[in-house]
Amino acid sequence: MYDELIKIPKIQLHLHLDGSLRPETVYKRLKEKPIDRITLNDWHRKGFISDQEKVFLIKLFAKDITLELIEKNLKVNRCRNLNEYLEKFILPICVLQDSKYIEESVYQLYEDLYKQGVIYAEVRFAPSKFIYNGLSYDEVIQSAIKGLNKAKKDFDIDGNLILCMMRGYDKSTTINNYKTLFYAKKYLNKGICAIDLAGAEALFKTEEFKGLFSYAKRLKVPFTIHAGEADGPKSIWDAIRFGTKRLGHGVRCVEDKYLVNYIKENEITLEVCIVSNLQTKSTKYKHPLERLYNLGIHTTINTDNDTVSNTNILNDYQYILMYTNLTIDDLIQMNKYAIESSFSENKDKLLEKLESEKTKWKNY
Repeated sequence: MYDELIKIPKIQLHLHLDGSLRPETVYKRLKEKPIDRITLNDWHRKGFISDQEKVFLIKLFAKDITLELIEKNLKVNRCRNLNEYLEKFILPICVLQDSKYIEESVYQLYEDLYKQGVIYAEVRFAPSKFIYNGLSYDEVIQSAIKGLNKAKKDFDIDGNLILCMMRGYDKSTTINNYKTLFYAKKYLNKGICAIDLAGAEALFKTEEFKGLFSYAKRLKVPFTIHAGEADGPKSIWDAIRFGTKRLGHGVRCVEDKYLVNYIKENEITLEVCIVSNLQTKSTKYKHPLERLYNLGIHTTINTDNDTVSNTNILNDYQYILMYTNLTIDDLIQMNKYAIESSFSENKDKLLEKLESEKTKWKNY
């Protein structure tokens, strides 16, 4: 089945860079450039890492760094909620404080996606998380775009980057979010295609970020919003009121039948991440993907974080075919939804590629 699934041209709309680093690369970087206590104290003093994160990292880096240790701290085994899941991002963010590593990481991720049969991917990251060692927003974003352009040249894959603003109520986070918006506008259609709002949704309510998205609309910067993952229908309603036509996850819409109908009637796309949703307990027991798709909602399949969730798009497709009644044809339709709702300027070309490949796997 795995080999056959590779042949399907796939679209990924929801994928985080820092959650998808190769463990081998993280191990190599930490060996090349160890992170000492002086650096951690500096990051803590500047407010980049919390007390808890500082203690965690000091304990981690005091150990003998092995690939096994790196994998243990990058991948989720069991977690009780999204907040515990997000703890796995502490380590990858540490190694993404260098322009060379940012470029390399983007390139490697698109290489991995190409090998999985992905033809277009929107990879997202928060530039505010990569400035701990003094990189500017320009340097961070330009490095990521270089990695993207190099991958597009070397592999038969297309893509764009989404800049994430972060949830938080403090002054520093607010300033960084407006900076992210400014730079998204600066690099729009030059490798950057949109913005997003990510982070601890249940702790920092969506409604509090209305001003950011009002400003984004004035700047004419497209956006998607994480909503309906760790928080319920109200978070989704707020995101919709801001004007989004795409929802990061959005699966908790099933808790409100009126919301489900609204999403369907207005063709709002859900960036569903089935394995991640089950890990973070965003959905309990049976995932609502099949139900939402059968209702006619524009659902798309994404992995969220390949490394943190210990998955890839092929594994997620296999899971769907094994544990739901959905078929290959349904997966193909979801890829069509993904193309139509993407921020790509090459939608016609992607749709043509999807259609042209049908005969190779139609009878599978």
